[in-house]
Amino acid sequence: MATRQVKAKFKDNYWRIYHGRDEIMLESLEELPGDDAGVKIVLQSSIEGLSHFLYSMDDAPFEKSADGGIEARFKKGGTSNQHVNVVVKAVAADGAETKPYTLEFGYYSSEFYKAGGLMSYPNILIMNSKPKLNFHVGEVEDWGRPEPTPEELEFAAKKWKPLVEGVETGYEKAKLLIKSLMDDLWPHDGLPSDEQEVSRPFVQYERMVSGKDKGFCSNFAAIFVHACNCLGIPARRVGMGQVYFRSDTTQIQTGGSHSTCEIFDEKSNQWIWMDISFYALGAYLGEEGPLNMAELHFFLNQPARRKRLKFHIYNLDDKSDKILPLEECPKKTFGCWEGWGIEFHYGKSNIDE
Repeated sequence: MATRQVKAKFKDNYWRIYHGRDEIMLESLEELPGDDAGVKIVLQSSIEGLSHFLYSMDDAPFEKSADGGIEARFKKGGTSNQHVNVVVKAVAADGAETKPYTLEFGYYSSEFYKAGGLMSYPNILIMNSKPKLNFHVGEVEDWGRPEPTPEELEFAAKKWKPLVEGVETGYEKAKLLIKSLMDDLWPHDGLPSDEQEVSRPFVQYERMVSGKDKGFCSNFAAIFVHACNCLGIPARRVGMGQVYFRSDTTQIQTGGSHSTCEIFDEKSNQWIWMDISFYALGAYLGEEGPLNMAELHFFLNQPARRKRLKFHIYNLDDKSDKILPLEECPKKTFGCWEGWGIEFHYGKSNIDE
């Protein structure tokens, strides 16, 4: 029976969703035109106030590259491989420099391979880096939409800023905030009316806590994410479920749908899953974590790993929180994550693809 190769596009999917902040990244990598062989890279950086890049080629003095462009050229042909070594650093406007990255460019001509008895190889240009350079696929802030209005920033500052004042990390702030919101919102859990304004999370919050309305997962998620973004904690909503058919009057889906959240923690440089609907401040695989939502989904659907999952759970009754195994959690069913056919929808702005 013939086999067919299937490629898992982690570069196009997982990394585009779960990228963090890198001091130096690749914006582009391409072959140079002309008589010589060569490659050009353009660098990008997530450091605040980027001014320029410095690079040193084969131990020469450092030079400045304002646009991040660096070229490595080689003499075409020949039976010997060729190498160029480059050290690069990103520099902020205040003069602060990142750690150095070492890049090694190599050129292996088709004649080089023919001399070794390999006849079908093309000219090959290689770039290795240490630490490894990822491709720049966007900024963490691109996920934080809708953008808060001045009135919403003022509301969040008055309501929740004192709660997180002086707390060191984004994740620790988010845990304090989500516990406060659980206390406020869970007493009003239920089906929202048509008067709930889906585009105005803090209006939803005020309607719920005043007893005028109710809300469920999508309201919980919208309020928590918007509050996080107002307080400078990057956060995003994730919708999940699988709809097979939709018309004006009917929708057919397998299982339930759900709206959940992730926050970005600057200290650990990663996205972290949190969920008001599940009383969850985070999830762990054994002692490893906190997990992002994709990891949670993967491990829930792996029986051997599922047994090792633990959840950081908030108890509304006594205001305590502890890490519990899945079978001891208040909600033991995670059906909206179960099955490999579940679709996840992440909202992002500034998409240039």
